[in-house]
Amino acid sequence: MRILRAFATRAAAITAAALVASAPLSPASAQDAATPSTWQANEDDFILLEPQVKKYRLTFELRGYQTPGGTCVDLADVIQSFDLPVRLDKKSRRATGWLFSEQRTFTLDRDSNTVQIVNKRRDLRTGELYDTPEGWCVDTKSLSDWLGVSLTPNLFESVLKVESDAPLPFIQRIERESRAARLSGRAPTDLSKLPQARNDYQTFRLPSVDVVARVGHKSDGSSTRTTGQYEIFATGELASASFEARLASDDQGTPASLRMRAYRVQPEGGMLGPLDATQVGVGDVDYPGGQLAGGPAVGRGLFVSNQPLNRPNTFGKTVVRGALPVGWDAELYRNGQLLAFQPSPIDGRYEFEVDLLLGRNELEIVLYGPQGQIRKDTRSIPVGYSALEPGKLEYWAGAVERNRDLISFSSSSVRPEGGWIFGAGAQYGIDQRTSAGVSAQSMYLFGKQRYYVEGSVQRSLGPVLVNVTGAQEFGAGQAFRAEAIGRFGRTNFRAETFFTNGGYTSGTIRPDEKSAQRFEIDHSLKLGKQDMPVAFGFSRSVRRDGQKVNEFLLRGSLILPQVSLTGFVLHRDVSGVPPGSSEADQTRVGVLANTRFLGFRMRGEAQFRISGPDQGFESARISADRAIGVRSDLRVDVQHFARTNVTQFGAGYIHQFDKFALQAGGTLDTRGSYGLNLFISFSVGPDPLSGGWHMSNEKLAQRGQAAVSVFVDRNGNGRREPGEEALPNVGVTAGQFGSSAPTDEDGHAFVAGLDPYRQVLVGIDSSTLEDPFLVPRGKGVVVTPRPGVAATVELAVTPTGEVEGMLLDAEERPRPGVKLELVRSDGEVAATTISEYDGFFLFDRVPYGDYALRISADSARVLSVRRELATGLAVGDAQPVQNAGTIRLSPIEVADNSP
Repeated sequence: MRILRAFATRAAAITAAALVASAPLSPASAQDAATPSTWQANEDDFILLEPQVKKYRLTFELRGYQTPGGTCVDLADVIQSFDLPVRLDKKSRRATGWLFSEQRTFTLDRDSNTVQIVNKRRDLRTGELYDTPEGWCVDTKSLSDWLGVSLTPNLFESVLKVESDAPLPFIQRIERESRAARLSGRAPTDLSKLPQARNDYQTFRLPSVDVVARVGHKSDGSSTRTTGQYEIFATGELASASFEARLASDDQGTPASLRMRAYRVQPEGGMLGPLDATQVGVGDVDYPGGQLAGGPAVGRGLFVSNQPLNRPNTFGKTVVRGALPVGWDAELYRNGQLLAFQPSPIDGRYEFEVDLLLGRNELEIVLYGPQGQIRKDTRSIPVGYSALEPGKLEYWAGAVERNRDLISFSSSSVRPEGGWIFGAGAQYGIDQRTSAGVSAQSMYLFGKQRYYVEGSVQRSLGPVLVNVTGAQEFGAGQAFRAEAIGRFGRTNFRAETFFTNGGYTSGTIRPDEKSAQRFEIDHSLKLGKQDMPVAFGFSRSVRRDGQKVNEFLLRGSLILPQVSLTGFVLHRDVSGVPPGSSEADQTRVGVLANTRFLGFRMRGEAQFRISGPDQGFESARISADRAIGVRSDLRVDVQHFARTNVTQFGAGYIHQFDKFALQAGGTLDTRGSYGLNLFISFSVGPDPLSGGWHMSNEKLAQRGQAAVSVFVDRNGNGRREPGEEALPNVGVTAGQFGSSAPTDEDGHAFVAGLDPYRQVLVGIDSSTLEDPFLVPRGKGVVVTPRPGVAATVELAVTPTGEVEGMLLDAEERPRPGVKLELVRSDGEVAATTISEYDGFFLFDRVPYGDYALRISADSARVLSVRRELATGLAVGDAQPVQNAGTIRLSPIEVADNSP
């Protein structure tokens, strides 16, 4: 009854308002009028309001009343509709929680008749809250003050308009769900069939530059020292090739190393004519090496290959390598499990050797910067039963002076091994399950030039992939290795054995190694709804002097809603140790934990030595980060080193500006030493849209970019023409995870942080279009990013209209239930609809453009009619509603074989 009365109230609202405005109150009626202190809820004053935020109207209506002082709405309805984390307890007559932000705490106490927002507590005023049959009805003006938003009731449209300068969490959730629904409800997009952004190599393209600089002051009580260090990484194009350079200094600001590389990467191949290369590089390059001969290396030289970019370096293993700026740390995860950690090295590189599992290996390298930055690089490496397609030949060839930069400022090298490595290799797919490979290499190692030849065969046997490799070192000896990786259910395993004969030595086998065996299983335990990856490994090695080393490893990870834990136990057993050797039995334990506590993101790690020399606690580190506002963070670190009995404390304040990131911090230890540091990082690159420069705190030189221009396509041709205006405040997406700030007044936006050489669909986030009659034209444009290069993308947003008509059969009868398609000039289906009971059909929200009308293939087959119905249906400013008129189905004659 109350709801029916509410709808009646809506219909009569204007009339009632007019009567109230035109008829003055008589003295008697004025005397009987209710006041806020005497008003009681009644059916005549009951209303239903629909919350409206921007273009969204929430389906959960708010119950309320017209009161002498304005309008009130039920607090429980507001909590549910706005998804507020507030607990309303009518027994204790209290409501507690927080409003849109954890910092905006809220307490309503009916017994004390008070309301408290954060630290401001006051008494409830008369007319601010009413007891109604539904619950507690709060005046909208007071509720606006509590929530920190603007609430405007519109009784004529039964709407409660919600306005806020800050993003509202429940609207952000709706937008995320809207984007997710658009993704989950459609089949995987074939990117090759979508428009491609042209991003041709140029003779010269100005570089994008990443800069990291640090200034520090240290004192150990007896002396003080001021240091300055920087790293500059630049990527551009020269002579139709990518060109990158990295200049790093020592801690006195003097240039220490300069790495440069010219290269081209083309994942689909086609470079160097018949070589069909996918990657070519000269300068400071990576060298893959062999499985028993050589070994992966970096240095100055050249390299060419037609292998896929994600091809593992050796069977069941790959080396993940990249640039690591000054002060950054790196962690490696495989399928969500932490495998390794590497602190900032002085040579500016991170390098991990990763064991691969059968199936898909999702590798994630997480880089942590000194200003609290977090950068993630993901790589997917499938290891399947067929390494190569049958009949396909893959090759590589290279020459590298190992661990030498192209330009060195000193004669010393960070790494001791040097000398030139030359090599070439090939692998051929024999059938669906078998491939074979050969390679030849020469390398300078342990004071002499050595020469190798290597051969391997890879074969899948049921759920197991097996690889057998043999290598010959000319004038020395041989080495043989057999490996297997497989998967049974939720359990992965790998096994490996190798032995040498004679004096075989290479970059992967040390001179003292004779044989080794290794076995590891990796299983995912199910603990209720949680997965717990665990791994157990055993390895045994025999050295040529008779020494034997057995190692046992147990590693596990547990990811819970509030905490993630990773731990390991490593036991090492040594026998046959010669006198004077430092080798000894030992057991080590380590743990890493991540959690949130009191608003801090906390990370802790500790290591213990249970047995062996120097037993006991080794080291521990705890770091805590907390956001202070949107752009600032506070970071605190505590480290303890048991061997030296030193504890170090550190603190830093980080602020992310639009153009750069800045950190000021300090350290203090228990010896009295202290240090002060100031870090700054920024990137700058050319802006192809404005012709100027774009500055950002993102890594523009190391990652891909897209410079996007969004415009209103008035004529529906998909191309920007004079007079078509830019569209500001529009969100741009790149794949499922990339996004940009809204477009500026020129309709421009930058999407940074794109994975190089991985195609990504750049499109418009339609949930950010404020005009409901505007829609994106198409799904977007596919970009293949290159490091340091901003691909130019134009995205069209078009107004929409309608196409309508009547569908009749050959006997002039209305034809209901027929699926119709509206087809663009490029052959893509723009919209579909089904004719109604009287034959009427309507396509709404049709982007401007030229269309043809046809029947779907299934409907045409069932009805035995021709598919084509009408052409030349133009929707535009001149005719936003296109009436196709009466459309008659044309039956297919028996002798007619046309579609």
